[in-house]
Amino acid sequence: MLTPTRRTTLAAALLGALGATGLTGCTSAVQQQDSDRSDAAEPVSGGTLTIAQSADIQLDNLQASRAGNGSFAANVFETLTVLDADGVPQPRLAETWEMSDDQISISLRLRSDVTFHSGRPLTAEDVKFTLEQVATSSAQLAFIAQKIEAIEVTGSTELELTFSEPIPNVFDLFEQTFIVDAETFAGLADGTQVIGTGPFLFEEWVPGSSVSLVRNDDYWGEPAYLDNIEIAVITDSTALLNAVRSNRSQIGLGMNMQDIITFAEDPAFSLTTTSGSIFPLGLDVENPVFETREMRQAVNFAIDRERIATQVFGDAGTATALPWPVDSEGYPSGLADTYAYDLERARQMIQDAGAQGAEVTLTVNALPQNLSIAEVIRNNLEEAGLVPTIAPLDSPAFNERQIAGDLGMSFLPTHGLDGLTPITLLDRLPSIREGNSSHFWSDEYERLRQDLVTSSEADYAQALEALSQYMLDEAFAVNVVYVENRIVVAGSAQDTVWSARGYLDAKAAFVNS
Repeated sequence: MLTPTRRTTLAAALLGALGATGLTGCTSAVQQQDSDRSDAAEPVSGGTLTIAQSADIQLDNLQASRAGNGSFAANVFETLTVLDADGVPQPRLAETWEMSDDQISISLRLRSDVTFHSGRPLTAEDVKFTLEQVATSSAQLAFIAQKIEAIEVTGSTELELTFSEPIPNVFDLFEQTFIVDAETFAGLADGTQVIGTGPFLFEEWVPGSSVSLVRNDDYWGEPAYLDNIEIAVITDSTALLNAVRSNRSQIGLGMNMQDIITFAEDPAFSLTTTSGSIFPLGLDVENPVFETREMRQAVNFAIDRERIATQVFGDAGTATALPWPVDSEGYPSGLADTYAYDLERARQMIQDAGAQGAEVTLTVNALPQNLSIAEVIRNNLEEAGLVPTIAPLDSPAFNERQIAGDLGMSFLPTHGLDGLTPITLLDRLPSIREGNSSHFWSDEYERLRQDLVTSSEADYAQALEALSQYMLDEAFAVNVVYVENRIVVAGSAQDTVWSARGYLDAKAAFVNS
């Protein structure tokens, strides 16, 4: 995939102003399995696509990128636009758009033939309701929605958004916001009314166990080939591996990377790569153990990032202290190994801080990969003279505390980068945005962040490097490893399309025996 530059979405907005009516409704695809095979089978109607995943769905966090939602959300719900492989927005529920010359407002016209699964037509009021909900939600891109000063509905399928300032990444918001039915929204969180406009209907959810989707025969576009999508939630990594290996499930999501690697040479499967994730180590600067930056730096010198990258993730992992996509514009690669493993230095710094023997609790999102990383970190910190304990939390509990900025003295989350640029990630990533669980913020940090957002094309790389250097020096949330997200897909599941953030679009998918 070609990574969009920081100004791609603004340029795309200008393209929209020139007329989006000539664009066709194509999908945003990082990978489309088997799309380039000369022997690809002809699509067939019917059948069931089976998916096994390590995390349950999170309906109460629909608008946030949450483990578990990638399998179902983009099949039940749809967005206003989608970004293609070049980062250019393409129509989905929004048919056309026009950006004002001063970039302070945008007019949208929706498709007139879209209905919710309830049978009610989609209206501009539903889009207004959705954007207002996102602005007050835990969605990572809520900060963009909060810059929408006014939403005026000018017709049943027309509306105008006015911004408090130009928003160069507004199409990031449009792509990552699922439009919901205002009339049934109250029933979304508990699964009693899951109503979207997508090619599949939400049929049943057994929390912690399974999800069932069925084809929407009244879909506004071409109906899907599949009759059903069945999703099994399997939290045990061995059982998850066996489910995919035996072909009981044709797609494996959230699998242990070491298990994923075993499929690499198997011709019966393919590995699909979507935008990467990072695993930062956060340290609470208000905790007495980590109140000095020297102590926080010592902890980071104690971590063997190369070992984690190789041992846990194989060739999918890259040891880097930076929180940005490794292929992003202006990536300051010279800073990536700022905290190269140096055990003796870490030990000495911990001794100098008088912290030898200090107890450290590491709160971990209890997904297989996070737990594997945490074990290496625990061993590293023990060798450096600390007394670490791992405190695992299931994903919903971890996410709740992350939203509240209360993950404890040290913590290890997962942040999907979703193909986004550093400018968007600054306020998207919970570990580095305002209200982070490290309780870190400063005037200098705010200034450097603003410098990046407002920098010219010529100054952008320098601004990103200055901000990155400051974040590394303060060491409040330093990345451990960058990982390519990989999904295991059996050959019997064909034409599965995945967005940059790892969401399955199964409109064109089919199964063959």
